[in-house]
Formats: sequence, C-alpha cells, structure tokens
Amino acid sequence: MRIKIIISILLLISVTGCQSLIQMSTKNEDQDKLNSREMTEEEQAYIEFLLTEEYDELISITEDRKSEVKQDYYLLAASLKQYDEAEERKQNPDVTNEELELRYSLILQQLRKVSYIPTEIKDQIIEVKKLALYQKEYYANQQL
Repeated sequence: MRIKIIISILLLISVTGCQSLIQMSTKNEDQDKLNSREMTEEEQAYIEFLLTEEYDELISITEDRKSEVKQDYYLLAASLKQYDEAEERKQNPDVTNEELELRYSLILQQLRKVSYIPTEIKDQIIEVKKLALYQKEYYANQQL
C-alpha cells in the first residue's frame, strides 16, 4: 500500500515537472514572437525619431494608434518624454511626492503595454523601467 502511494506521489511530481517545462518553453516561444517583428521602413523612421529624442514629432505621427506598430511607438515616445519631464520636475521644490510617484507610475504603466521594443533602444527602455520603478517606490515611501 505504501509503495503505491509513494509511486503515485513520484508520478504526480514528474508529471507536474514536465508540465512546467512545457509551459516555460511555450512562454519562451511567445516571448521570441514579441521580440521579433519584420522591420519596415516606417518602423526604421520611428526608431530614428526615438534615437534622436524627437518624441513630440513621433507622438504626433503615431497618435491615431490605428496599428500595433503605431501603438507601440506612441507609447515608447510618450513614456520617454514623460520620463524626461519627470526628471526635470524633480528639480522644482514645489512638486509634491505624490505628483512624482504618479508620473513614474504612468511611465511604467505605458511601458507595460508595449508589445515590441526594437533592439536599438531596448537597453534604454530597460534602464528607464528600472529607474522609473525605483523613483516610484522612493516617492511612495516619502509620503508615509
């Protein structure tokens, strides 16, 4: 009887482990799809706007957000612009901790909605996410 229970437990553990591996490989495949997209001339132009920090221009071009590409680049440009503005606003002594926390929260929220980040700016976006998260938590704790 005990042997059957032990074998059942071992079988259950091995099936669960295999299922976890399948889920992880599926997740990796989905992530690869998100990180790979056929680059168009339009996207190359959008990337150039981001690299030259012409955020307002890119925002005005993509503000209709009729496609996933336009949606992604709109959110990237808006997030980077808002990050720069938040960094400038920090210097103003009249700015509240609540305002800064909300600004950084908005940046993080917008970046979470982006489905594709081009490799040319991936490092910059990762850095902005890290810094925005740190700043958001910092200003949230300052309110206590």
